[in-house]
Amino acid sequence: MSASIEDVAKLANVSISTVSRVINRRKLVNEETCQRVEAAIRQLRYRPNAFARGLMLRKSGIVGLVLPDLHGEFYSEIIRGASLQAREMRHNLLLSSALPGDDAESWLAAFSQHGLIDGLAVMVSDTMASGIGPTLAELHLPIVVLDDEIEGVEHDAVIIDQRQGALAMMRHLVDDCRAKRVIFVGGLETNIDTQARFKAYCDVLKKAGLKAHNEDQYHLDYTYDSAYRLAIQRASAWAGQHHYVFAANDEMAAGIIAGAIATNVSVPHDLGVVGFDDTRVARMTSPLLTTVRVPMSRMGATAIDLLCQRIAEPDRSPAKVALPAELVVRESCGCGMNGRTKD
Repeated sequence: MSASIEDVAKLANVSISTVSRVINRRKLVNEETCQRVEAAIRQLRYRPNAFARGLMLRKSGIVGLVLPDLHGEFYSEIIRGASLQAREMRHNLLLSSALPGDDAESWLAAFSQHGLIDGLAVMVSDTMASGIGPTLAELHLPIVVLDDEIEGVEHDAVIIDQRQGALAMMRHLVDDCRAKRVIFVGGLETNIDTQARFKAYCDVLKKAGLKAHNEDQYHLDYTYDSAYRLAIQRASAWAGQHHYVFAANDEMAAGIIAGAIATNVSVPHDLGVVGFDDTRVARMTSPLLTTVRVPMSRMGATAIDLLCQRIAEPDRSPAKVALPAELVVRESCGCGMNGRTKD
């Protein structure tokens, strides 16, 4: 039978409250008593009840991470970075997703009502999630927002410079690859990342004197399968000298490459294809994928770091950390580097 806090108090000849103070607030107890209590803990191999300790300190030692989805390497890398950082900062990580159609507002509110977590890191990916802001404001928890900022809510933020990365890709296609036509394949039109990447696409085309035709703009669901089906239908019509597809993530880029090849369209000879994120998929396609590297793991780690800092110092000023995105030139664009990163 495991030892109890009462057993420790009896062996150390102190009160239960003194044992509790040694465990949770050591500085409140004189050194001689601390040493006696700690010796009793070691002798009895006593393990404090984490739940009871949390009630006393009004902290659970748990931080939450809510992502739009848990599928795919983009999210798994964020989770990996967040998990490692949480462990480093001696917190446990509670993970969930808020999928399209979920009642995310009620789900988030449940966190606060039941006292499950000490703070929350949340990625808001869709402009249609209008109820998220007021819900977060009412949680009365430390909040970190990933990849966006929410008006009316005091929070820390970790931002990926989506526009800078998309501009670098489009300038590479226009300036280095001498693109005459660029087809954009994005996620849903309400997706925040898609909007930033699409705006950069339009801006670079306009500056280069190239039109962004409606028939060259597609909005899918960020999946390989939907992009593959689109390429099966459209790759032959897209093909041409200095013609390119800019897919807003690597999974769709991989689907487009596979669909093009299935319809005898050579990549990159007949059609160049590029992606975004630089997940492992980018190094598994044939040809290898030109893409934009997003520091996914670092994003998750930074979010948890900011969250734990906020828990420890609730009154400090909000912090915003911007992480860069980097062009990575490989084979699928079929054109030179001109000083860009290659691996």
